Amino acid sequence: MKTVSVFGLAILLLASCSQIKLEKEEAASVIRTAKNYPKAYEYEINMTDPASARKLLDAGLETDGWVTVDKTQKLKDAGQPIVHFTEKAKPYLIRIDDKYNNVQVVKIADMDLGEITGIQLQDDKKSANVEYTVVYKNITPFAKLLKRDLSEKETKRANLSHFDTGWKLDKQP
Repeated sequence: MKTVSVFGLAILLLASCSQIKLEKEEAASVIRTAKNYPKAYEYEINMTDPASARKLLDAGLETDGWVTVDKTQKLKDAGQPIVHFTEKAKPYLIRIDDKYNNVQVVKIADMDLGEITGIQLQDDKKSANVEYTVVYKNITPFAKLLKRDLSEKETKRANLSHFDTGWKLDKQP
């Protein structure tokens, strides 16, 4: 009888170990690591483009003291920046674009994974579709340049696959 109970316990342990599950915390950890959350939500501003300058003016960023815009430009100054960032804007300036030295990248907000709202484990138990929200924090004055409300959560989806080393995010083609 003792060997039967030990044998039964061994089968129960093996059956429970082979059960693959994906908990919300593990899915959040995998997505957060793969997508490098939290990270800066960036926006590119072409400092020589009149259309970009107009957008900054329309957003009220010059009036609020974040930028200055040259309203006139001489022919000999063509291609020179007409948008200038003030000292007040410096905390939100990330970098000048690597390819184009007339493009300033600014921070719009910090984006982070909000919560896992759903996990759909596939029949093979080796892949899962995960739905999650992205939230925006520390929203900067440059968010006025966007046509969307960053106070609203954004819903996204990710596909995860189970390997012998654990769950990993599938690379998007």
